[in-house]
Amino acid sequence: MTTPIIENTLSTGLIIAGAYADKLRRTLFAQLRDYVKKNKEYAREIARAAGEINRLLYHIIVEELKSDKGDVVRIRVKYSFDPEKMEIKWHYDTLQIEYFKRYPDEKVAETVKKVLEEKLAAVKEEFREAPTAEEAEKMLRGEKPVEWREEATIGISEETRPLERRVEEKPVVEKPEEAKPVEKPVEIPSIAEADPIGATVDGGVIFKLVDEEGGSVGLATIEPHAGEYYIDAVLIAPGKAYRSRFKAKHDKEEYISNPKLLIDEITKAKKIELGKEEAESIIRAKMEALI
Repeated sequence: MTTPIIENTLSTGLIIAGAYADKLRRTLFAQLRDYVKKNKEYAREIARAAGEINRLLYHIIVEELKSDKGDVVRIRVKYSFDPEKMEIKWHYDTLQIEYFKRYPDEKVAETVKKVLEEKLAAVKEEFREAPTAEEAEKMLRGEKPVEWREEATIGISEETRPLERRVEEKPVVEKPEEAKPVEKPVEIPSIAEADPIGATVDGGVIFKLVDEEGGSVGLATIEPHAGEYYIDAVLIAPGKAYRSRFKAKHDKEEYISNPKLLIDEITKAKKIELGKEEAESIIRAKMEALI
């Protein structure tokens, strides 16, 4: 019986440019480690394939882009693996490189000093007055609050007087209904890729969920709790949103090296329907937890 060819995607996640080669090699080994356990000869082909693409990336990132080691890159590429031939083929037409140039510390410090000198007084005056209790509660719930403006002064006939505080009348935002189980079948967005975008303050990791066309369809976190990991995924479709929360079957590093594991578990997991505003609020909170 012929062993089927495996199609997979390798993603390094965000990594400093000086460490991309090691991260790519380790990720490839992690994705194919079950084969290496059976036959050490597979390790030779993995090392060869990693060396091939890393040499190409060196020409792009170091020689052409003139990258510094402190810059940040994220590399994503698809490949085919034929277990019978022990052969890995990179699909270079899918190669994507995101490159983030590190801004010099002294330039950042100069900008901070300049803005503090030129803008601080005006900003402190603008936010001198707190919002109303009702507006504050909406902000804490993640709802878009009614716009509020602080007292400011303008010159009128060589005199100054405070502006009246203006609150625009807007429709009352109703509190989202409690989440309830979705009746099957659940029409949820199809997840093609799960891209790790960063670590969280509590030691977890956040994944951006992407569809076949490269559009964002949600966010997922792998969060540590009592020595175990839990997955929390929020998916957004036109006019609808869904959430899944469940115990992870694998270690955090396994999901990072093989995002397909995460996609499979989210796809099969039970989902509850959320209000769109509630889903967006959850996603904002998760993004704010990024380190």
